[in-house]
Amino acid sequence: MNKPEAKRLFLGVDGGGTRCRVRLCNDNGDILGEAMRGSANTRLGLEKIFAEITGAAFEALEKASLPRNRIGDIHAGLGLAGLSLTREKNRIRAHPHPFASAVFETDAYSACLGAHNGRDGAILIVGTGTCGQAIVGDQQLAVAGWGFEISDIGSGARIGKHALEKTLLAHEKIGLESGLTRQLMAHFHNSPEEMVSFAETARPADYGQFTMAVFDAFDADDKVASEIVSHAGSANQQILRRLLAFGAPCLTLMGGIAQRMAALMPADIQQKMVPASGDALDGAILMAKRQFEAHP
Repeated sequence: MNKPEAKRLFLGVDGGGTRCRVRLCNDNGDILGEAMRGSANTRLGLEKIFAEITGAAFEALEKASLPRNRIGDIHAGLGLAGLSLTREKNRIRAHPHPFASAVFETDAYSACLGAHNGRDGAILIVGTGTCGQAIVGDQQLAVAGWGFEISDIGSGARIGKHALEKTLLAHEKIGLESGLTRQLMAHFHNSPEEMVSFAETARPADYGQFTMAVFDAFDADDKVASEIVSHAGSANQQILRRLLAFGAPCLTLMGGIAQRMAALMPADIQQKMVPASGDALDGAILMAKRQFEAHP
């Protein structure tokens, strides 16, 4: 991966809620180095996330056999979780950074840019959370992605939580019992109090651990699982139709349960689906290059 030193350096940053990935390239697009650090969601605090980003950038420079002081020559494109909030965008643009230039967008925007190689299109990221993003000309649209508490209805985390809600109803004989509800109740030793203790501290990823159990039960024609999966699929279909109505000519599904969700979509939506041309780091590097070309 090591290449000769280039005059200009471009860094793509994909900062999610779980990890921060970076990719260092030269003018020709040659990959010089990559690195990964901890979470870079802006809601965790700017000092923390810039420590992760800077640490990852130094590591990428080291892998490229370049000195640390070259960080000041880097033009960076940063796609970060949390930037859907205007307050976070304003804060991060005012925050000092070590790069020659930096451009900030949501992680969904950089993923969409990378998925369609800078061309018009839309994505739906569906994993622990969900977020839809479309780019059409110089316009963009973000749909959902407002967090587990009030959004992300078709996400893995919400699927898991929905399953536990139905499991508790079944245990108390006020909801339909099935193989899935018995399996999940057994996980908590048939104790509602144990479920409450879990829920008191559970994060989205903790609920997400039950997602595959729901899909396995769905494959076995479990009635409760079918209701849960149908509800999630309907929510994601609404997002995709909104992105198409905005003018997106094609769709790419990404994330841990993307293939599962794609299979649930009706034929007219499936006909619009295309595989990703690149990833979020490709999109972030493209952001950095466009920013440099506009303001050399």
